[in-house]
Amino acid sequence: MTPPAPSPLSYRPDVDGLRAVAVLAVLLHHAWPARFAGGFIGVDIFFVISGYLISGIVLGQLAHGRFSFRDFYVRRIRRIFPALALVLAAVLVFGAWWLTPADYAALGRHVAAGALFVANLAYWREAGYFDAASAAKPLLHLWSLAIEEQFYLLWPLALWALWRGARGAGAARTGWCIVGLGLLSWGFNLWLVRTDMAAAYFHPFGRFWELMVGAWLAARQVARPARAATGWRQHALAATGVALLVLAFVQIHPERRFPGGWAVLPTLGTALLIAAGPHAFVNRWLLAWRPMVAIGLVSYPLYLWHWPLLVGARLRYGDDAGAVVLAGALLLGGLLAVLTWRWVERPIRRGGEGGRWRTPVTAALLGGMAALAAAGLWVQQQRGFEARFPPVVRAMTAQGGSAVVTRGWRYHDCILDFRVPPSDYKPFCIEERRPLLFIWGDSHASSLYPGFKALQDSGAWRFGIAERAGAVCPPILGADPRPGCRALNDDNLRAIRAARPDIVLLYAWWHHARYQLDGLEATVQALRAARVPRIVLLGPTPDWQQPLPQVLLDAWKRGPFSQPPPLRLPLGQDGPVRAVTEQLRQRAAAMGIDFIDGLAVFCDAQGCLTRVGDTAKEPLSYDYGHLSLEAVQVFVARIAPQVFGPSGQPPVPVVTQPHTSTGAARP
Repeated sequence: MTPPAPSPLSYRPDVDGLRAVAVLAVLLHHAWPARFAGGFIGVDIFFVISGYLISGIVLGQLAHGRFSFRDFYVRRIRRIFPALALVLAAVLVFGAWWLTPADYAALGRHVAAGALFVANLAYWREAGYFDAASAAKPLLHLWSLAIEEQFYLLWPLALWALWRGARGAGAARTGWCIVGLGLLSWGFNLWLVRTDMAAAYFHPFGRFWELMVGAWLAARQVARPARAATGWRQHALAATGVALLVLAFVQIHPERRFPGGWAVLPTLGTALLIAAGPHAFVNRWLLAWRPMVAIGLVSYPLYLWHWPLLVGARLRYGDDAGAVVLAGALLLGGLLAVLTWRWVERPIRRGGEGGRWRTPVTAALLGGMAALAAAGLWVQQQRGFEARFPPVVRAMTAQGGSAVVTRGWRYHDCILDFRVPPSDYKPFCIEERRPLLFIWGDSHASSLYPGFKALQDSGAWRFGIAERAGAVCPPILGADPRPGCRALNDDNLRAIRAARPDIVLLYAWWHHARYQLDGLEATVQALRAARVPRIVLLGPTPDWQQPLPQVLLDAWKRGPFSQPPPLRLPLGQDGPVRAVTEQLRQRAAAMGIDFIDGLAVFCDAQGCLTRVGDTAKEPLSYDYGHLSLEAVQVFVARIAPQVFGPSGQPPVPVVTQPHTSTGAARP
């Protein structure tokens, strides 16, 4: 094959430095999301850079009449596949030891999706507040790589068609066509942001506009290479680009309606820095600084390695994975990135350049990626090889994901995402039976519904159930931990005034870092103004540092293997949970309302129950703390006398076996 003509966009070390900014931002956000909330926009910086570089290559070759689809895709395979295959294989091997069967089966599915470059579609399908925590998804970060690869698959054909349709106008008219396509993609994304946030984040056609911004820059430079920014103009462009990126890092956080309009900030900022050219002050002295260029050169393997290592650190240490552990994971990722670039990526990219090894290397890479996809699907089909564990361990760890966490709930009906308007609550969320118990809180409050429903169906207690909850929305008036929580809570108070319940039960993940308990008094005052006869404040139940099935698996691994996982374990974070329990107890006493100690049902001096009895088939929780179906039925049965009985009833004994209340029916 005749070597293709080089792109007129010559190598720019400052673009590699811009890659370093992008990858460092992502790494810091993933390691310390609270401190570097806006770091995830590094992905958007990558999108612009990728669109610019790829389009420059294609348009440059089209301009010389020497573009080859085969050559383009062979180069992409040799660039992308080696490091990705290494990371996928490593994660699949180590996941067999570290992960529960449920999480390992999910990992197999994600390996297959990563190898086939459809990870964004897989995570889009799984997206939801109660989806498995990101700490159990070592390949979550591959969604962005999938979008880039989908763009690479379609964009050369689009550019070729646009170039041929330009009829001699070349890159200039192609650039205007790119603008039109980009605006269509951006408009589609704006629509998705208003209708489906998960689709807005993962849909390829809603993200392609960011790559097209870079593509337009490339078309502009190919059309008019002599009109690069010079003098004061290049410095003004670079300074404006830096200002927009700084503004984006400061103002954008995961709770924004992103990407949509907010994504314009990092996208435009990146485009201006590229347009400023390599001689602008910022580009020459900061982005082209040798350490920045070095990081940029290994940014791809660094991006691939860092997230699985952070996930591994958090699986191993839970909330104890402090700054030293997380920094160590990032440093190890840096070392692996350098080794991958030096001994895997660079030799394969250079090997066979126009030589006889070109076709065999490409075929081997394609075959290896296909084999990884097949291996991942096999792991999923084998349910994470759950048979490698004894039955009791299998029963505790073989299930996972949102479906089992929310089993028995009325998700999307009586518990809403904080982005959803309160008009989406269904009328059946409030029954007409009396006496009426109104459950108000966040997802933990909603998790109580299956327990109260089972108690109601048993006939042991006669009562109606009203339930209104919001994901990460505590029943605290005036507090707004998430956009939309205020609207949900205000409407829930309106519903309480209309329904006039006999009992309002307040329950939430009280020790959540974002919750401000100072607003509880305002909530109780509003309920009293609504003439609620009885207000019950329910304290937290056990809260584990990691998903409890993972805790149980780790405990079982410490042996002996012939024994089941321990019936009781320390929480590992008893301090915060017990501190908020005492705080709630004191606040309830000061406000003159009833308080129920949730920890007392499951915990004693030896630790907290990991399941409701030796013969129980489910763990207490399938995630960090939402009670499983079996556990919540036991829990509600034990606290029922305190919920429905008179004030001041003695505490209920700790339960170690499933139990159904035999209390007298209430009128």
